[in-house]
Parts: sequence; structure tokens; C-alpha cells
Amino acid sequence: MSQSLQGKRILITRPAHQSAGWQQVLAAEGAISHSIPLLAIVPITADSDPEGAQAIKNRILDFDQYDHAIFVSINAVQYGFDWLDDYWPQLPQGPRYYAIGAATARAIQDRGAEPWADSEHNTMDSEALLALPSLQQSADQRVIIFRGRGGRTLMGDTLRQRGARVDYCELYQRQLPTEAETALRDYNQSVDAITVHSGETLDNLHHCLQATKREDLRALPLICPSARVATRAHDLGFARAEAAINAGDSAMLAALREALAAG
Repeated sequence: MSQSLQGKRILITRPAHQSAGWQQVLAAEGAISHSIPLLAIVPITADSDPEGAQAIKNRILDFDQYDHAIFVSINAVQYGFDWLDDYWPQLPQGPRYYAIGAATARAIQDRGAEPWADSEHNTMDSEALLALPSLQQSADQRVIIFRGRGGRTLMGDTLRQRGARVDYCELYQRQLPTEAETALRDYNQSVDAITVHSGETLDNLHHCLQATKREDLRALPLICPSARVATRAHDLGFARAEAAINAGDSAMLAALREALAAG
């Protein structure tokens, strides 16, 4: 077993319910990880947001009318299929399923559907997914995008420009955990690198560093899930933002190794 990160201390920022797998990967490499969740995923429910829940229900009831169903994250799969299970005990034959990222694709498969892919894009980001022939020729077709509230608009905007009729099914909200600032202010461990797995997490990290005056952490290697997020990190003042090719564990690990090897 590789121990390429032996003794390195890594601060991870993933949501609490998603951090265990990444911590196991780091432990297998000999690293010591500290978790300060800087993002919380809160599902939209009838109790917390009746209007939002009704909007989800309306989309779900029309699910068989869509030609394409795009899931942007594992959370979108979890909450989206929970809703689908309530109203569609057997999934309709109409929609094609698409996933952004390999982990999202696996999550769709685990729920009994098969995501569309091609031989050139085993792990697709938004741009690669939009390059698929089935989505390039989407004029007058209906598309539903399962996502959190306030996500990127690239997918929907591009498909609308191509003539598709696009609806969002917004299933959850992203929030800064209430204890995040206190945890970061009190964090007194030496650390070799920080990992963020989304643009929203990066924004929350930036906010917390400002609020807690922990600007010293900006000088550390910051491993980001894409070139887009790494560019934003540089703009926010992070001196050593490094881009992984995607947010998957193997890609993030490779970028982390490279950043620490560079010193």
C-alpha cells in the first residue's frame, strides 16, 4: 500500500456526511486528516419549505414527460431518487439519465438507472456532458436538471440556447454550518494542505478566513476540484491553489500529492 503522504496533515472541508470516504483515502496514504465541514446540505421538505417542496412534486409528477434528466451531484441523486421513489415505484421509460462526475454516475446506477455516457468521457463535467451528441441536438426536447438551489447556470443556459425546454428541480440548499467559524478560529494544528471539493465550499472558506482572521491558512496548498474553482481561489487570495481534473478521490489525491511534492 502506498504511503505517499506519510505524516502529512490535511485539513478537509467536505460536508460532515460526505467526509468519511475522503478521510479513509488519506489515511491509506499515511496522512492525518482534520475535518472542519464548511458546507451543509439541507434537503427541501414540506415542513421547512412548503412552496419549494410543491415545486419539486410538480416536476416529479411530470417526470415521464422529459427527454433528458441531468443530475449534478451525489446529493441530487439521493434526494431526487427519494422523491421519484415516492411517486414512481417503477421508473418511466422516457428520460435518458446523465451524471456530472463518476461518483454521481455510480449513485444513479445504485438507484437502478443507467446514466448515458460515451467512450471518450468516462468522467464528465458540465462541458463534457454538453458535448454529447444527444444533448447537442436537443431542440424542442424537455430537460430536467436535478440540483441544489442556486447552482451553476451553464448547463441550463446552454441547452436553452440550443432550443431545449429546461426545468430545474431544486432539491436542497447549501449552507455554512453554524459551528464552522468557531471551529476554524479554534483550529490550532499544524497543517500541510487544505482540500475543497466545490466552489461553494471555497466561498465559505474564504468567508470564514476573513471572519476569523486566519489569513495564515491562505498560504497553504489548496486542492480544488477543477481549474475553474482554482482560478477563483487565486482571485480570492489563495497563494497556492492547485486544480485537480475533477472532484473524484483519485483526482483530488493526485493533485494533493503533486502539490506537496512541489514543496
